[in-house]
Amino acid sequence: MVNNLLSVLKGFILGLIIVLPGMSGGTVFVILGMYENMIKDIVRFNIKPYIPLLLGIAGGIYIGGNIFTVFFLSHRDITAALLLGALLASVRAVIDVKQRPHIKHLLILFFGVVFGYFTAGESISMFPSKIEANPWLLFIGGAFSSAAMIIPGIPGSSVLFILSIYDTMLLSIKELHISNLLFFGVGSIGGILLLANMLEKIYDKHRDLLSYLFAGLIIGSSRTLLPYDINTAIVLAFSLAFVVVWRLSKSTLAAQ
Repeated sequence: MVNNLLSVLKGFILGLIIVLPGMSGGTVFVILGMYENMIKDIVRFNIKPYIPLLLGIAGGIYIGGNIFTVFFLSHRDITAALLLGALLASVRAVIDVKQRPHIKHLLILFFGVVFGYFTAGESISMFPSKIEANPWLLFIGGAFSSAAMIIPGIPGSSVLFILSIYDTMLLSIKELHISNLLFFGVGSIGGILLLANMLEKIYDKHRDLLSYLFAGLIIGSSRTLLPYDINTAIVLAFSLAFVVVWRLSKSTLAAQ
Protein backbone atom coordinates (compact mmCIF):
# COMPACT_ATOMS: atom_id res chain seq x y z
CA MET A 1 0.00 0.00 0.00
CA VAL A 2 2.79 2.41 0.94
CA ASN A 3 4.71 1.57 -2.24
CA ASN A 4 1.60 2.19 -4.34
CA LEU A 5 1.04 5.59 -2.71
CA LEU A 6 4.69 6.46 -3.28
CA SER A 7 4.36 5.48 -6.95
CA VAL A 8 1.25 7.66 -7.28
CA LEU A 9 3.14 10.58 -5.74
CA LYS A 10 6.12 10.08 -8.08
CA GLY A 11 3.74 9.90 -11.02
CA PHE A 12 1.96 13.07 -9.92
CA ILE A 13 5.25 14.96 -9.76
CA LEU A 14 6.23 13.58 -13.15
CA GLY A 15 2.86 14.61 -14.61
CA LEU A 16 3.32 18.17 -13.38
CA ILE A 17 6.80 18.29 -14.93
CA ILE A 18 6.11 16.82 -18.37
CA VAL A 19 3.38 19.38 -19.05
CA LEU A 20 6.12 21.99 -19.31
CA PRO A 21 8.16 22.27 -22.51
CA GLY A 22 11.88 21.72 -21.99
CA MET A 23 11.35 19.26 -19.15
CA SER A 24 12.38 15.68 -19.92
CA GLY A 25 10.36 12.88 -18.39
CA GLY A 26 13.19 10.46 -19.10
CA THR A 27 15.52 12.56 -16.98
CA VAL A 28 13.05 12.48 -14.08
CA PHE A 29 12.91 8.68 -14.35
CA VAL A 30 16.72 8.61 -14.11
CA ILE A 31 16.70 10.90 -11.07
CA LEU A 32 14.03 8.75 -9.39
CA GLY A 33 16.13 5.63 -10.06
CA MET A 34 13.41 4.00 -12.18
CA TYR A 35 14.79 4.28 -15.70
CA GLU A 36 16.61 0.99 -16.34
CA ASN A 37 14.01 -1.27 -14.73
CA MET A 38 11.18 0.62 -16.43
CA ILE A 39 12.70 0.21 -19.90
CA LYS A 40 13.18 -3.52 -19.31
CA ASP A 41 9.59 -3.89 -18.12
CA ILE A 42 8.24 -1.94 -21.11
CA VAL A 43 10.11 -4.20 -23.52
CA ARG A 44 8.58 -7.21 -21.72
CA PHE A 45 5.12 -5.53 -21.64
CA ASN A 46 5.19 -5.79 -17.85
CA ILE A 47 2.90 -2.83 -17.21
CA LYS A 48 0.90 -3.90 -14.15
CA PRO A 49 3.43 -2.64 -11.53
CA TYR A 50 3.25 0.83 -13.12
CA ILE A 51 -0.53 1.32 -12.88
CA PRO A 52 -0.24 3.49 -9.70
CA LEU A 53 2.48 5.52 -11.41
CA LEU A 54 0.28 6.04 -14.49
CA LEU A 55 -2.63 7.15 -12.30
CA GLY A 56 -0.35 9.68 -10.62
CA ILE A 57 0.92 10.92 -13.99
CA ALA A 58 -2.66 11.39 -15.23
CA GLY A 59 -3.51 13.39 -12.11
CA GLY A 60 -0.38 15.51 -12.40
CA ILE A 61 -1.03 16.26 -16.06
CA TYR A 62 -4.64 17.22 -15.31
CA ILE A 63 -3.80 19.52 -12.39
CA GLY A 64 -0.71 20.99 -14.09
CA GLY A 65 -2.54 21.48 -17.37
CA ASN A 66 -5.40 23.32 -15.66
CA ILE A 67 -3.11 25.60 -13.67
CA PHE A 68 -0.94 26.31 -16.66
CA THR A 69 -3.91 27.04 -18.92
CA VAL A 70 -5.30 29.55 -16.42
CA PHE A 71 -1.95 31.36 -16.34
CA PHE A 72 -1.74 31.28 -20.12
CA LEU A 73 -5.24 32.70 -20.54
CA SER A 74 -4.64 35.47 -17.97
CA HIS A 75 -1.00 36.31 -18.74
CA ARG A 76 -0.26 35.06 -22.25
CA ASP A 77 3.00 36.90 -22.93
CA ILE A 78 4.69 36.19 -19.59
CA THR A 79 3.69 32.53 -19.75
CA ALA A 80 4.85 32.31 -23.37
CA ALA A 81 8.18 33.87 -22.38
CA LEU A 82 8.61 31.30 -19.60
CA LEU A 83 7.86 28.48 -22.04
CA LEU A 84 10.15 29.93 -24.69
CA GLY A 85 13.05 30.21 -22.27
CA ALA A 86 12.53 26.65 -21.02
CA LEU A 87 12.17 25.27 -24.54
CA LEU A 88 15.30 26.92 -25.94
CA ALA A 89 17.38 26.03 -22.87
CA SER A 90 16.39 22.37 -23.25
CA VAL A 91 18.53 22.25 -26.40
CA ARG A 92 21.54 21.95 -24.10
CA ALA A 93 20.28 18.58 -22.87
CA VAL A 94 19.39 17.40 -26.37
CA ILE A 95 22.85 17.92 -27.88
CA ASP A 96 26.29 17.44 -26.35
CA VAL A 97 27.54 21.02 -25.98
CA LYS A 98 31.00 19.77 -25.02
CA GLN A 99 31.52 18.00 -28.34
CA ARG A 100 32.63 20.15 -31.27
CA PRO A 101 30.03 19.78 -34.05
CA HIS A 102 31.00 18.67 -37.56
CA ILE A 103 29.68 20.34 -40.69
CA LYS A 104 27.08 17.56 -41.11
CA HIS A 105 25.77 18.29 -37.61
CA LEU A 106 25.36 21.98 -38.45
CA LEU A 107 23.63 21.15 -41.73
CA ILE A 108 21.21 18.82 -39.93
CA LEU A 109 20.63 21.51 -37.28
CA PHE A 110 19.93 24.10 -39.99
CA PHE A 111 17.53 21.75 -41.75
CA GLY A 112 15.73 21.12 -38.46
CA VAL A 113 15.40 24.85 -37.74
CA VAL A 114 14.00 25.60 -41.22
CA PHE A 115 11.66 22.61 -41.20
CA GLY A 116 10.45 23.36 -37.67
CA TYR A 117 9.91 27.04 -38.50
CA PHE A 118 7.79 26.45 -41.58
CA THR A 119 5.80 23.49 -40.24
CA ALA A 120 4.95 25.16 -36.91
CA GLY A 121 1.49 26.64 -36.69
CA GLU A 122 0.40 30.11 -35.68
CA SER A 123 1.54 31.71 -32.44
CA ILE A 124 -0.02 29.99 -29.45
CA SER A 125 -2.75 32.15 -27.96
CA MET A 126 -4.72 29.49 -26.06
CA PHE A 127 -7.77 30.55 -28.09
CA PRO A 128 -7.76 28.19 -31.10
CA SER A 129 -10.69 28.63 -33.48
CA LYS A 130 -11.86 25.14 -32.52
CA ILE A 131 -10.69 22.66 -29.96
CA GLU A 132 -11.21 19.66 -32.26
CA ALA A 133 -8.08 18.44 -34.02
CA ASN A 134 -7.25 15.81 -36.61
CA PRO A 135 -7.56 12.47 -34.72
CA TRP A 136 -4.56 11.01 -36.54
CA LEU A 137 -2.45 14.04 -35.64
CA LEU A 138 -3.42 13.61 -31.98
CA PHE A 139 -2.63 9.90 -32.19
CA ILE A 140 0.78 10.56 -33.76
CA GLY A 141 1.49 13.34 -31.26
CA GLY A 142 0.66 11.05 -28.35
CA ALA A 143 2.76 8.20 -29.75
CA PHE A 144 5.92 10.17 -30.46
CA SER A 145 5.75 12.48 -27.43
CA SER A 146 5.41 9.53 -25.05
CA ALA A 147 8.09 7.52 -26.85
CA ALA A 148 10.46 10.51 -26.89
CA MET A 149 9.79 11.09 -23.20
CA ILE A 150 11.41 7.74 -22.43
CA ILE A 151 14.78 9.02 -23.69
CA PRO A 152 16.62 11.15 -21.09
CA GLY A 153 17.12 14.69 -22.33
CA ILE A 154 14.33 14.67 -24.92
CA PRO A 155 11.35 16.80 -23.83
CA GLY A 156 8.25 14.88 -24.90
CA SER A 157 6.06 17.99 -24.82
CA SER A 158 8.32 19.60 -27.42
CA VAL A 159 6.92 17.13 -29.96
CA LEU A 160 3.52 18.77 -29.43
CA PHE A 161 5.02 22.15 -30.34
CA ILE A 162 6.56 20.72 -33.48
CA LEU A 163 3.14 19.33 -34.45
CA SER A 164 1.40 22.57 -33.35
CA ILE A 165 -1.03 20.82 -30.99
CA TYR A 166 0.36 21.90 -27.59
CA ASP A 167 -2.33 24.53 -26.97
CA THR A 168 -5.05 22.19 -28.25
CA MET A 169 -4.00 19.50 -25.77
CA LEU A 170 -3.83 21.92 -22.85
CA LEU A 171 -7.34 23.15 -23.55
CA SER A 172 -8.51 19.56 -24.06
CA ILE A 173 -7.21 18.74 -20.58
CA LYS A 174 -8.85 21.80 -19.03
CA GLU A 175 -12.22 21.22 -20.70
CA LEU A 176 -12.01 17.40 -20.55
CA HIS A 177 -12.55 17.06 -24.28
CA ILE A 178 -12.93 13.28 -24.27
CA SER A 179 -12.41 12.53 -27.97
CA ASN A 180 -9.15 14.51 -28.15
CA LEU A 181 -7.87 12.96 -24.92
CA LEU A 182 -8.90 9.48 -26.07
CA PHE A 183 -7.03 9.62 -29.38
CA PHE A 184 -3.99 11.18 -27.72
CA GLY A 185 -4.09 8.66 -24.87
CA VAL A 186 -4.32 5.64 -27.19
CA GLY A 187 -1.40 7.04 -29.18
CA SER A 188 0.60 7.55 -25.98
CA ILE A 189 0.08 3.97 -24.85
CA GLY A 190 1.04 2.71 -28.30
CA GLY A 191 4.10 4.96 -28.35
CA ILE A 192 5.34 3.69 -25.00
CA LEU A 193 4.70 0.02 -25.74
CA LEU A 194 5.63 -0.16 -29.42
CA LEU A 195 7.96 2.75 -30.20
CA ALA A 196 10.02 3.23 -27.04
CA ASN A 197 12.31 0.25 -27.58
CA MET A 198 12.70 0.91 -31.32
CA LEU A 199 13.28 4.63 -30.79
CA GLU A 200 15.87 3.98 -28.10
CA LYS A 201 17.82 1.66 -30.45
CA ILE A 202 17.66 4.12 -33.34
CA TYR A 203 18.63 6.99 -31.06
CA ASP A 204 21.60 5.08 -29.65
CA LYS A 205 22.79 4.23 -33.18
CA HIS A 206 22.38 7.73 -34.65
CA ARG A 207 22.48 9.83 -31.49
CA ASP A 208 24.51 12.75 -32.89
CA LEU A 209 22.49 13.35 -36.06
CA LEU A 210 19.11 12.84 -34.42
CA SER A 211 20.08 15.09 -31.51
CA TYR A 212 20.98 17.98 -33.82
CA LEU A 213 17.86 17.40 -35.93
CA PHE A 214 15.61 17.44 -32.87
CA ALA A 215 17.40 20.51 -31.49
CA GLY A 216 16.78 22.28 -34.80
CA LEU A 217 13.11 21.32 -34.76
CA ILE A 218 12.78 22.70 -31.22
CA ILE A 219 14.45 26.00 -32.16
CA GLY A 220 12.42 26.41 -35.35
CA SER A 221 9.05 25.53 -33.85
CA SER A 222 9.63 27.82 -30.85
CA ARG A 223 8.46 30.77 -32.95
CA THR A 224 4.93 29.87 -31.86
CA LEU A 225 5.87 31.12 -28.38
CA LEU A 226 7.15 34.57 -29.32
CA PRO A 227 5.54 37.21 -27.04
CA TYR A 228 3.37 39.84 -28.67
CA ASP A 229 5.12 42.58 -26.68
CA ILE A 230 8.59 42.92 -25.17
CA ASN A 231 9.05 44.56 -21.78
CA THR A 232 11.07 44.07 -18.59
CA ALA A 233 8.71 41.44 -17.14
CA ILE A 234 8.85 39.43 -20.37
CA VAL A 235 12.65 39.52 -20.47
CA LEU A 236 12.89 38.50 -16.80
CA ALA A 237 10.43 35.63 -17.29
CA PHE A 238 12.35 34.35 -20.30
CA SER A 239 15.71 34.67 -18.51
CA LEU A 240 14.47 32.94 -15.36
CA ALA A 241 13.08 29.92 -17.23
CA PHE A 242 16.15 29.72 -19.47
CA VAL A 243 18.61 29.75 -16.55
CA VAL A 244 16.63 27.22 -14.49
CA VAL A 245 16.26 24.68 -17.31
CA TRP A 246 19.85 25.29 -18.50
CA ARG A 247 21.15 24.44 -15.04
CA LEU A 248 18.83 21.45 -14.70
CA SER A 249 20.20 20.16 -18.00
CA LYS A 250 23.49 19.41 -16.23
CA SER A 251 21.80 16.49 -14.48
CA THR A 252 20.53 15.28 -17.85
CA LEU A 253 24.00 15.38 -19.40
CA ALA A 254 25.40 13.57 -16.38
CA ALA A 255 22.71 10.91 -16.74
CA GLN A 256 23.56 10.38 -20.41
